[in-house]
Amino acid sequence: MVNFMLNPIVLPQGSALRRRHIVPAQYRLEGYDETYDFRTIAYDVIWIERQKALLLICPKLLNLEGLVKAARITACGHVLPRPRIKRYRRHDEVWIPLAERPSEIGFEAEGLTLRVKISRQSHEFDGKNVMMTKSKDNTLVWIQDWLRHHVSAQGANAALIFDNGSTQYPLSHLQQAMENVPGLEAAHAIASDFPFGSWKASKLMHRSMFYQAGMLAIARHRFLHAARAVLPIDVDEMVTGANVFDAALRSRLGYVTIPGVWRYSKLTDDQTPLHADHVWRRDPDAACKEKYCVIPGRWFTDTVWDIHGLRRYAFNRMVLRDDVRFLHCEHISNGWKRKRDAAAGALLMRDAQSEAALGGLR
Repeated sequence: MVNFMLNPIVLPQGSALRRRHIVPAQYRLEGYDETYDFRTIAYDVIWIERQKALLLICPKLLNLEGLVKAARITACGHVLPRPRIKRYRRHDEVWIPLAERPSEIGFEAEGLTLRVKISRQSHEFDGKNVMMTKSKDNTLVWIQDWLRHHVSAQGANAALIFDNGSTQYPLSHLQQAMENVPGLEAAHAIASDFPFGSWKASKLMHRSMFYQAGMLAIARHRFLHAARAVLPIDVDEMVTGANVFDAALRSRLGYVTIPGVWRYSKLTDDQTPLHADHVWRRDPDAACKEKYCVIPGRWFTDTVWDIHGLRRYAFNRMVLRDDVRFLHCEHISNGWKRKRDAAAGALLMRDAQSEAALGGLR
Protein backbone atom coordinates (compact mmCIF):
# COMPACT_ATOMS: atom_id res chain seq x y z
CA MET A 1 0.00 0.00 0.00
CA VAL A 2 1.43 3.38 -1.05
CA ASN A 3 1.21 6.08 1.63
CA PHE A 4 1.11 9.48 -0.01
CA MET A 5 2.19 12.63 1.80
CA LEU A 6 2.24 16.27 0.77
CA ASN A 7 5.52 18.16 1.02
CA PRO A 8 4.62 21.73 1.98
CA ILE A 9 6.58 24.92 2.61
CA VAL A 10 5.25 26.58 5.76
CA LEU A 11 6.56 29.62 7.60
CA PRO A 12 7.55 28.81 11.21
CA GLN A 13 5.12 29.82 13.93
CA GLY A 14 7.55 32.36 15.38
CA SER A 15 8.35 34.04 12.07
CA ALA A 16 7.42 37.69 11.60
CA LEU A 17 6.68 36.89 7.98
CA ARG A 18 3.04 36.17 7.17
CA ARG A 19 0.47 36.47 4.40
CA ARG A 20 -1.47 39.71 4.46
CA HIS A 21 -5.25 39.64 4.49
CA ILE A 22 -7.05 39.35 1.17
CA VAL A 23 -10.39 40.66 2.52
CA PRO A 24 -10.42 44.29 3.76
CA ALA A 25 -10.89 44.77 7.50
CA GLN A 26 -14.34 46.33 7.19
CA TYR A 27 -15.74 43.08 5.73
CA ARG A 28 -14.13 40.63 8.17
CA LEU A 29 -16.42 39.29 10.90
CA GLU A 30 -15.49 37.94 14.32
CA GLY A 31 -13.62 34.66 13.99
CA TYR A 32 -12.32 35.40 10.50
CA ASP A 33 -8.65 35.07 11.46
CA GLU A 34 -9.13 31.63 13.00
CA THR A 35 -9.25 29.85 9.64
CA TYR A 36 -7.24 32.28 7.49
CA ASP A 37 -3.96 30.89 6.14
CA PHE A 38 -1.19 33.26 7.22
CA ARG A 39 1.79 30.88 6.97
CA THR A 40 1.56 28.39 4.09
CA ILE A 41 3.80 29.25 1.14
CA ALA A 42 3.15 26.00 -0.76
CA TYR A 43 0.83 23.06 -0.09
CA ASP A 44 3.04 20.70 -2.07
CA VAL A 45 6.24 20.77 -4.15
CA ILE A 46 6.02 18.40 -7.13
CA TRP A 47 8.40 17.50 -9.93
CA ILE A 48 6.39 17.44 -13.17
CA GLU A 49 7.97 14.98 -15.57
CA ARG A 50 6.47 16.22 -18.85
CA GLN A 51 7.44 19.85 -18.27
CA LYS A 52 10.77 19.00 -16.58
CA ALA A 53 9.98 21.48 -13.84
CA LEU A 54 9.31 21.89 -10.15
CA LEU A 55 5.80 23.01 -9.34
CA LEU A 56 4.88 24.73 -6.08
CA ILE A 57 1.11 24.74 -5.58
CA CYS A 58 0.35 27.66 -3.30
CA PRO A 59 -2.44 29.59 -1.65
CA LYS A 60 -2.68 33.10 -3.10
CA LEU A 61 0.83 34.38 -2.44
CA LEU A 62 -0.13 38.05 -2.22
CA ASN A 63 2.77 39.81 -0.40
CA LEU A 64 4.65 36.49 -0.13
CA GLU A 65 5.17 36.53 -3.90
CA GLY A 66 8.14 38.86 -3.44
CA LEU A 67 9.60 36.45 -0.88
CA VAL A 68 9.35 33.54 -3.33
CA LYS A 69 10.84 35.53 -6.22
CA ALA A 70 13.79 36.65 -4.10
CA ALA A 71 14.38 33.25 -2.47
CA ARG A 72 17.55 31.30 -3.10
CA ILE A 73 16.24 27.89 -4.12
CA THR A 74 18.84 25.15 -4.51
CA ALA A 75 18.89 21.51 -5.61
CA CYS A 76 21.87 19.15 -5.75
CA GLY A 77 24.21 22.01 -4.89
CA HIS A 78 23.00 24.31 -7.67
CA VAL A 79 20.95 27.49 -7.52
CA LEU A 80 17.76 27.06 -9.56
CA PRO A 81 16.56 29.56 -12.16
CA ARG A 82 14.19 32.39 -11.29
CA PRO A 83 10.65 31.04 -10.89
CA ARG A 84 7.68 31.84 -13.12
CA ILE A 85 4.45 32.52 -11.23
CA LYS A 86 0.98 31.79 -12.61
CA ARG A 87 -1.75 33.65 -10.74
CA TYR A 88 -5.26 32.28 -10.45
CA ARG A 89 -8.41 33.30 -8.64
CA ARG A 90 -7.85 31.37 -5.40
CA HIS A 91 -4.40 29.82 -5.73
CA ASP A 92 -1.05 30.44 -7.41
CA GLU A 93 1.45 28.13 -9.12
CA VAL A 94 5.22 28.60 -9.07
CA TRP A 95 7.11 26.87 -11.89
CA ILE A 96 10.90 26.37 -11.87
CA PRO A 97 12.75 24.60 -14.73
CA LEU A 98 14.57 21.50 -13.50
CA ALA A 99 15.64 18.64 -15.78
CA GLU A 100 15.67 15.88 -13.14
CA ARG A 101 13.80 15.27 -9.90
CA PRO A 102 15.91 15.94 -6.79
CA SER A 103 15.12 14.35 -3.44
CA GLU A 104 14.82 17.78 -1.81
CA ILE A 105 15.41 21.49 -2.31
CA GLY A 106 16.73 24.26 -0.12
CA PHE A 107 14.60 27.38 0.33
CA GLU A 108 16.42 30.43 1.74
CA ALA A 109 14.83 33.86 2.10
CA GLU A 110 15.00 36.73 4.60
CA GLY A 111 16.95 34.75 7.17
CA LEU A 112 14.73 31.69 6.75
CA THR A 113 16.32 28.36 5.73
CA LEU A 114 14.13 25.34 4.98
CA ARG A 115 14.74 21.90 3.47
CA VAL A 116 11.79 20.57 1.52
CA LYS A 117 11.29 17.06 0.15
CA ILE A 118 10.03 16.75 -3.42
CA SER A 119 6.85 14.87 -4.37
CA ARG A 120 6.70 12.79 -7.52
CA GLN A 121 3.70 12.35 -9.79
CA SER A 122 1.62 9.27 -9.06
CA HIS A 123 0.29 6.69 -11.52
CA GLU A 124 -2.01 4.92 -9.03
CA PHE A 125 -5.10 6.46 -10.64
CA ASP A 126 -4.13 6.15 -14.31
CA GLY A 127 -7.03 5.00 -16.49
CA LYS A 128 -9.55 5.00 -13.61
CA ASN A 129 -12.90 6.68 -12.88
CA VAL A 130 -11.98 8.67 -9.77
CA MET A 131 -14.10 10.19 -7.01
CA MET A 132 -12.24 13.14 -5.50
CA THR A 133 -13.13 15.32 -2.51
CA LYS A 134 -11.92 17.00 0.67
CA SER A 135 -13.27 16.01 4.08
CA LYS A 136 -13.05 16.94 7.75
CA ASP A 137 -14.68 14.79 10.43
CA ASN A 138 -17.34 13.44 8.09
CA THR A 139 -18.84 10.29 9.57
CA LEU A 140 -17.06 7.27 8.07
CA VAL A 141 -20.40 5.62 7.26
CA TRP A 142 -21.27 8.71 5.18
CA ILE A 143 -18.03 8.39 3.26
CA GLN A 144 -18.52 4.68 2.65
CA ASP A 145 -22.13 5.15 1.50
CA TRP A 146 -21.02 7.97 -0.82
CA LEU A 147 -18.39 5.71 -2.34
CA ARG A 148 -20.64 2.63 -2.49
CA HIS A 149 -23.33 4.55 -4.35
CA HIS A 150 -20.97 5.88 -7.00
CA VAL A 151 -19.25 2.52 -7.49
CA SER A 152 -22.63 0.88 -8.05
CA ALA A 153 -24.55 3.63 -9.86
CA GLN A 154 -21.78 5.41 -11.79
CA GLY A 155 -18.95 2.92 -12.27
CA ALA A 156 -16.39 4.70 -10.08
CA ASN A 157 -13.42 2.47 -9.33
CA ALA A 158 -11.03 4.81 -7.49
CA ALA A 159 -11.17 7.48 -4.80
CA LEU A 160 -8.92 10.29 -3.58
CA ILE A 161 -9.79 12.14 -0.36
CA PHE A 162 -7.83 15.04 1.13
CA ASP A 163 -8.39 14.98 4.89
CA ASN A 164 -8.37 18.53 6.26
CA GLY A 165 -7.26 17.78 9.81
CA SER A 166 -10.00 15.49 11.14
CA THR A 167 -10.05 15.16 14.92
CA GLN A 168 -12.80 12.52 15.31
CA TYR A 169 -10.63 9.69 13.94
CA PRO A 170 -7.05 9.16 12.69
CA LEU A 171 -6.22 9.18 8.99
CA SER A 172 -5.65 5.41 9.12
CA HIS A 173 -9.33 4.87 9.98
CA LEU A 174 -10.42 6.90 6.96
CA GLN A 175 -7.99 4.95 4.78
CA GLN A 176 -9.32 1.63 6.07
CA ALA A 177 -12.94 2.72 5.55
CA MET A 178 -12.16 3.55 1.92
CA GLU A 179 -10.33 0.28 1.34
CA ASN A 180 -13.32 -1.66 2.68
CA VAL A 181 -15.60 -0.42 -0.10
CA PRO A 182 -15.96 -3.19 -2.73
CA GLY A 183 -15.15 -2.18 -6.29
CA LEU A 184 -12.45 0.39 -5.56
CA GLU A 185 -9.20 -0.52 -7.25
CA ALA A 186 -7.34 2.48 -5.79
CA ALA A 187 -8.28 4.39 -2.64
CA HIS A 188 -6.11 6.94 -0.89
CA ALA A 189 -6.64 9.35 2.00
CA ILE A 190 -4.07 12.14 2.19
CA ALA A 191 -3.41 14.33 5.22
CA SER A 192 -3.76 18.01 4.34
CA ASP A 193 -4.13 19.91 7.60
CA PHE A 194 -4.03 23.48 6.33
CA PRO A 195 -6.33 26.42 7.20
CA PHE A 196 -9.44 26.12 5.04
CA GLY A 197 -10.11 29.82 4.68
CA SER A 198 -12.83 31.88 6.27
CA TRP A 199 -16.44 32.44 5.22
CA LYS A 200 -16.92 34.86 8.12
CA ALA A 201 -17.12 38.01 6.04
CA SER A 202 -19.94 40.35 5.08
CA LYS A 203 -18.58 40.61 1.51
CA LEU A 204 -15.96 38.76 -0.55
CA MET A 205 -16.51 35.75 1.69
CA HIS A 206 -14.98 33.24 -0.74
CA ARG A 207 -11.79 35.20 -1.47
CA SER A 208 -9.80 33.59 1.35
CA MET A 209 -10.81 29.97 0.66
CA PHE A 210 -7.52 28.96 -0.89
CA TYR A 211 -7.46 25.37 0.42
CA GLN A 212 -10.01 23.72 -1.85
CA ALA A 213 -8.55 25.31 -4.99
CA GLY A 214 -5.11 24.16 -3.89
CA MET A 215 -6.20 20.55 -3.37
CA LEU A 216 -7.89 20.50 -6.79
CA ALA A 217 -4.62 21.69 -8.32
CA ILE A 218 -2.62 19.02 -6.49
CA ALA A 219 -5.11 16.37 -7.62
CA ARG A 220 -4.88 17.55 -11.22
CA HIS A 221 -1.08 17.82 -11.45
CA ARG A 222 0.16 15.08 -9.11
CA PHE A 223 -2.41 12.32 -8.78
CA LEU A 224 -5.10 12.41 -11.48
CA HIS A 225 -3.23 13.70 -14.54
CA ALA A 226 -3.81 10.39 -16.38
CA ALA A 227 -7.14 9.29 -14.89
CA ARG A 228 -9.86 8.15 -17.26
CA ALA A 229 -12.27 10.67 -15.72
CA VAL A 230 -12.56 12.63 -12.46
CA LEU A 231 -15.69 13.52 -10.49
CA PRO A 232 -14.82 16.22 -7.90
CA ILE A 233 -17.88 16.44 -5.66
CA ASP A 234 -18.58 16.61 -1.93
CA VAL A 235 -19.59 13.77 0.40
CA ASP A 236 -23.15 15.16 0.62
CA GLU A 237 -23.64 15.00 -3.18
CA MET A 238 -24.96 11.85 -4.91
CA VAL A 239 -24.94 11.62 -8.72
CA THR A 240 -27.88 9.77 -10.28
CA GLY A 241 -28.92 8.99 -13.83
CA ALA A 242 -26.67 8.32 -16.83
CA ASN A 243 -23.01 7.40 -16.35
CA VAL A 244 -21.30 10.76 -15.95
CA PHE A 245 -17.77 9.38 -16.46
CA ASP A 246 -18.73 8.01 -19.87
CA ALA A 247 -20.59 11.22 -20.72
CA ALA A 248 -17.48 13.30 -20.03
CA LEU A 249 -15.37 10.95 -22.15
CA ARG A 250 -17.75 11.41 -25.10
CA SER A 251 -17.92 15.17 -24.68
CA ARG A 252 -16.08 17.24 -27.29
CA LEU A 253 -14.78 19.56 -24.58
CA GLY A 254 -13.78 16.73 -22.24
CA TYR A 255 -16.11 17.69 -19.42
CA VAL A 256 -19.80 17.81 -18.55
CA THR A 257 -21.72 19.66 -15.88
CA ILE A 258 -24.35 18.11 -13.63
CA PRO A 259 -27.42 19.96 -12.34
CA GLY A 260 -28.20 19.59 -8.64
CA VAL A 261 -31.28 19.59 -6.41
CA TRP A 262 -31.58 19.68 -2.63
CA ARG A 263 -32.88 16.64 -0.79
CA TYR A 264 -33.84 16.39 2.89
CA SER A 265 -33.99 13.65 5.50
CA LYS A 266 -36.97 14.86 7.58
CA LEU A 267 -35.33 13.54 10.73
CA THR A 268 -35.25 15.16 14.16
CA ASP A 269 -32.05 16.68 15.52
CA ASP A 270 -31.36 13.71 17.79
CA GLN A 271 -31.31 11.23 14.89
CA THR A 272 -28.25 10.53 12.72
CA PRO A 273 -29.18 10.98 9.04
CA LEU A 274 -27.88 8.83 6.20
CA HIS A 275 -27.88 9.52 2.47
CA ALA A 276 -30.70 6.99 2.06
CA ASP A 277 -32.91 9.13 4.32
CA HIS A 278 -32.76 12.02 1.84
CA VAL A 279 -35.87 11.20 -0.14
CA TRP A 280 -37.79 14.42 0.58
CA ARG A 281 -37.92 17.51 -1.60
CA ARG A 282 -39.42 20.95 -1.61
CA ASP A 283 -42.26 21.88 -3.95
CA PRO A 284 -41.22 23.43 -6.25
CA ASP A 285 -37.84 21.72 -6.26
CA ALA A 286 -34.89 23.67 -4.83
CA ALA A 287 -31.93 23.70 -7.24
CA CYS A 288 -28.27 24.21 -6.35
CA LYS A 289 -25.14 25.15 -8.28
CA GLU A 290 -23.99 22.53 -10.80
CA LYS A 291 -20.92 20.28 -10.39
CA TYR A 292 -18.85 18.61 -13.12
CA CYS A 293 -16.95 15.58 -14.37
CA VAL A 294 -13.70 16.11 -16.28
CA ILE A 295 -11.25 14.21 -18.49
CA PRO A 296 -7.69 15.28 -17.53
CA GLY A 297 -5.26 16.50 -20.15
CA ARG A 298 -7.62 17.30 -23.02
CA TRP A 299 -7.00 20.48 -25.01
CA PHE A 300 -9.88 22.18 -23.17
CA THR A 301 -9.48 20.64 -19.72
CA ASP A 302 -5.75 21.26 -19.30
CA THR A 303 -6.61 24.24 -17.16
CA VAL A 304 -7.59 25.10 -13.59
CA TRP A 305 -10.21 22.83 -12.04
CA ASP A 306 -12.50 25.04 -10.01
CA ILE A 307 -15.25 24.18 -7.52
CA HIS A 308 -18.15 24.17 -9.98
CA GLY A 309 -16.53 23.92 -13.41
CA LEU A 310 -13.73 25.02 -15.73
CA ARG A 311 -12.67 28.32 -17.27
CA ARG A 312 -14.63 30.60 -14.94
CA TYR A 313 -17.77 28.50 -15.62
CA ALA A 314 -18.31 30.24 -18.99
CA PHE A 315 -19.09 26.94 -20.76
CA ASN A 316 -21.04 25.23 -17.96
CA ARG A 317 -24.44 25.73 -19.54
CA MET A 318 -23.20 24.48 -22.92
CA VAL A 319 -22.24 21.06 -21.45
CA LEU A 320 -25.05 20.75 -18.88
CA ARG A 321 -26.60 17.27 -18.99
CA ASP A 322 -30.33 16.64 -18.82
CA ASP A 323 -30.01 12.87 -18.23
CA VAL A 324 -28.04 13.10 -14.99
CA ARG A 325 -28.27 15.12 -11.77
CA PHE A 326 -26.94 15.09 -8.24
CA LEU A 327 -28.90 15.02 -5.01
CA HIS A 328 -27.47 17.50 -2.51
CA CYS A 329 -28.21 15.87 0.84
CA GLU A 330 -28.94 18.67 3.31
CA HIS A 331 -28.29 16.77 6.52
CA ILE A 332 -25.07 14.99 5.54
CA SER A 333 -23.11 17.67 7.34
CA ASN A 334 -21.39 18.27 10.66
CA GLY A 335 -22.38 21.94 10.48
CA TRP A 336 -18.86 23.33 10.05
CA LYS A 337 -20.06 26.16 7.83
CA ARG A 338 -23.72 26.62 8.73
CA LYS A 339 -26.42 24.72 10.57
CA ARG A 340 -28.34 22.69 8.01
CA ASP A 341 -32.12 23.14 7.92
CA ALA A 342 -33.51 20.39 10.13
CA ALA A 343 -36.87 22.13 10.52
CA ALA A 344 -37.97 21.91 6.90
CA GLY A 345 -40.04 18.74 7.41
CA ALA A 346 -43.48 20.34 7.25
CA LEU A 347 -42.67 21.85 3.85
CA LEU A 348 -41.52 18.64 2.18
CA MET A 349 -42.95 15.94 -0.04
CA ARG A 350 -41.62 12.44 -0.67
CA ASP A 351 -39.68 12.00 -3.94
CA ALA A 352 -39.99 8.56 -5.55
CA GLN A 353 -37.06 9.02 -7.94
CA SER A 354 -34.68 9.87 -5.10
CA GLU A 355 -35.97 6.93 -3.10
CA ALA A 356 -35.26 4.58 -6.01
CA ALA A 357 -31.82 6.07 -6.66
CA LEU A 358 -30.68 5.78 -3.02
CA GLY A 359 -32.56 2.58 -2.14
CA GLY A 360 -29.48 0.41 -2.65
CA LEU A 361 -27.89 1.97 0.43
CA ARG A 362 -30.53 0.57 2.79
